[in-house]
Amino acid sequence: MKKLTLLVMMLFATSIMTSQNVTVGEFLKLSKMSLGEIQEVLTEKNWHFYQGVDETKEVFGNVKFVFDRPGFKVGDAAKYFIIYYYSEDENANAIEMSFRTKQIFDSFTEQLDNLDFKLFSSKTDSGNIIKVYKHNGMIAEITIPPNFDGMSSYKFMFATKKDYKKIRSSN
Repeated sequence: MKKLTLLVMMLFATSIMTSQNVTVGEFLKLSKMSLGEIQEVLTEKNWHFYQGVDETKEVFGNVKFVFDRPGFKVGDAAKYFIIYYYSEDENANAIEMSFRTKQIFDSFTEQLDNLDFKLFSSKTDSGNIIKVYKHNGMIAEITIPPNFDGMSSYKFMFATKKDYKKIRSSN
């Protein structure tokens, strides 16, 4: 009976950690890829493109993906989203994941720690805590919502230092 209980607990933990299938290390690689490469890699991992916004002189373009929801429409509920920001004019890009699962937040935070990311700055913005971590020219920006109730989203953005500055100054 103990073995069965242990097995069920291990399967549950594994399903939580793999419910979305992109690690922090993979996000770091994705943040340096082109739009076409991002689409190909994410499609192979069961992420579905559902919306794109063209780049303008004032705003970076972006494309949005949802995990494991091929028929997703804007306004539908989903647990995991990825937004890829890009600018051909500025030659910059970044990738952001938003989700409502505390276990994924804990896992990503632990992965950042294991990759030796160090806290650089923190502030509040629109009621959220924003924490910026740095490591080897990469930036990880984490958004933590207040009084997390499952309706707000955690966010992790990954970009090179140069791209992060450009993207944040344009928004």
